[in-house]
Amino acid sequence: MLKKISVKRLQAGMHIHLKDLPWFSHPFFRSNFKIKKQSQINDLVNVGCEFVYYDPDKSDAHPMEVDSKVKPVKPATDHAAIKEKKASALRKRKEAYVQTEKNFFESAKEANRIMQGVLNGQVSFCDEAEKMAHSFADFFLSDVETTLNLINLSASDDEELYYHSLNVSILSCMLGKELELEDEEMKDLAFGALVHDIGKSKIPKRITYKKGPLTAPEYNLYKMHPLFGVGLLSGMKSVTRGVMRVVYHHHIYEDGKGYPAQIPYENLGLLPKIVSTTDIYDNLINKRDHTKSLTPHQALALMFKSYGKKLDDQILSVFIRMLGVYPPGSLCELDSGEIAMVVSIGENPLLPEVVICDLNVPKHEAMILRLGTDLDSRVERVLSPKELTKDQMNYLAPKAKIGYYADTKKNPKEN
Repeated sequence: MLKKISVKRLQAGMHIHLKDLPWFSHPFFRSNFKIKKQSQINDLVNVGCEFVYYDPDKSDAHPMEVDSKVKPVKPATDHAAIKEKKASALRKRKEAYVQTEKNFFESAKEANRIMQGVLNGQVSFCDEAEKMAHSFADFFLSDVETTLNLINLSASDDEELYYHSLNVSILSCMLGKELELEDEEMKDLAFGALVHDIGKSKIPKRITYKKGPLTAPEYNLYKMHPLFGVGLLSGMKSVTRGVMRVVYHHHIYEDGKGYPAQIPYENLGLLPKIVSTTDIYDNLINKRDHTKSLTPHQALALMFKSYGKKLDDQILSVFIRMLGVYPPGSLCELDSGEIAMVVSIGENPLLPEVVICDLNVPKHEAMILRLGTDLDSRVERVLSPKELTKDQMNYLAPKAKIGYYADTKKNPKEN
């Protein structure tokens, strides 16, 4: 239960709510938070605040027994103007993310249309698919700074193949750029990743969408999808050998296991190894039963611990470094006690950009804030979705599917 208390009784460690203080009259980006330092108390005094509401359950300290002698140390600042300027900049950043989300949805729809044409054996659609994939390659080969952005998707069973394929293609391009692939390799990687699972279209849906474990005959048929994919693409002259290798070998692993045909891992080539890595990652975070999906942080931890003998060590290491300590989509608790979702990583992987769950702020008005800059907070621990309430999950991640796109900025060297 909240208790009304004089600001003269406040001290660091107390969690407070500014219920009676208009938003633009105080300098803070949230209306409830844990006090971390004396300067925050000074800021409250400076704006003429006399009382706040204290939450004992979320506090590490209790009110002082007597009033402190804290007094305004400087004239009141025009916090409304300062906050409006800052909020305006943050809104622009959020608008960029919204545009990124729109771009991904449009790309997913386009991938759906094109892939359907490829499945029908129409060569023109294969050419479109290749151009679409190559645009990713050109995009990531340009001299830009890339940021990963979280987009929540909702896909039906029929759409799932296309969303997954698009995710794997984009993530593979990001990884290929980090590995400094040549232009032609990037193009083969982008297209091969986009069509890597196209052979699944030849597997009966009762098998590909089966909820329970597959029988041995069903699994044997399922393992043929790379071969079926090569068959679908073999009649299209524009498909290169590099693309075919990605499609046929993306389930071959270093531990000697894999399908449909085993070859020495050292003979596999770099591109299938890249797609194997991004394919596993996306499957871990985007399971058909979203209640069993791992968070990005959990997925990377599992890959590091359990897939080291299956995947190329160098590629996996670069992939983990690329996504950061707290990958986009990670749910976390801040040292302020607040719940947040990581939206993007930046120069400092320990201080990502987040959206804070504040149920008092409408979701469409929630701002993207960079830890350490916009907020004097750090990630305390990573959370499992099971640790969040239903309202918190709906606020931060209302849909189950996670996709990735890239937001770009000009490299300072270009100026």
